[in-house]
Amino acid sequence: MIRQVTLWLAFVLTLACGPAVVGEETPGGKGMTEANKERLVLDDMEDVADWGNGSPDETTISASDRHVKEGRRALLFANLVDHTKGEKNYPIGWPRTGKDLGSGDATDWSAYDFFECWIYVETSRASLPKEPLGVGFYHSGPKRSSHFPLPDVAKDQWAKVVIPIDRIMAPKDVRRVQFNISESNYKHGDRVDFYIDEVALTRFVAPAIAEVGLERKILYSHDRVLRASYKLAGYKDLETTAVELAIAKDGGSAAASVRGKAARTGEIVLPLDQPLAAGTYQATLGLRDARGGLIDRKTAELRVIPGPF
Repeated sequence: MIRQVTLWLAFVLTLACGPAVVGEETPGGKGMTEANKERLVLDDMEDVADWGNGSPDETTISASDRHVKEGRRALLFANLVDHTKGEKNYPIGWPRTGKDLGSGDATDWSAYDFFECWIYVETSRASLPKEPLGVGFYHSGPKRSSHFPLPDVAKDQWAKVVIPIDRIMAPKDVRRVQFNISESNYKHGDRVDFYIDEVALTRFVAPAIAEVGLERKILYSHDRVLRASYKLAGYKDLETTAVELAIAKDGGSAAASVRGKAARTGEIVLPLDQPLAAGTYQATLGLRDARGGLIDRKTAELRVIPGPF
């Protein structure tokens, strides 16, 4: 099971140009794929000496070779749930393991798109609770942290966890990473072991279309504009990238198109100088490099119907 929590980055544009042919070119870019990502490994878990144990009466922390995603070892966060032990005032508490990020670690995450890691779960339970595990990111200053439940980690299999960096409270200042369980989600005596591996920051490299949305999916034949919102991913060469929007009937030549310089997020407005015949159309958003080559493309369908007048 892979949990892909999707990141939407952005850009703005509203410029017009001449007609184009839709659907004939093959995009040369890698789009929103893993092949278009680069990563900075925060911890490969070969040595887990810098991971602390927040509940030693119930938890053990070790480097294990039992389940490993990459390399030779993973962090084993092993828990025997005990509703009578733990912290004095909170016997049904929050067993946890965390790592402080020091001067040699990346604490400014703002240039990246995602926090990612892999997690494998073994448990004595027939199934995991709805929220089996959580991860937190701690920032400078008192009580400044960002917490995320991880509902999609799975028993007896690897799950990929992906958290958008823009959901973190202070992405320029991440001082600690911590995983925890809430014992209130478990029964006394439950065993639950988490194998955590390949903790990394990732980002898209080349420009790619993250999202396209049409203002309207149905147009009247006499309408004179088509509006589309869209977002881009990728941090390289965006300043030399152009965005275009075209509308075509049944995948044929464009009835109208618009092109302009790409930015991060916004809206593109396509003028419709001539009435459109009724039928099914495709609105295609494309990205082009400085030489005019097609990088990426996404298409949304819409209908044109006769107007009321």
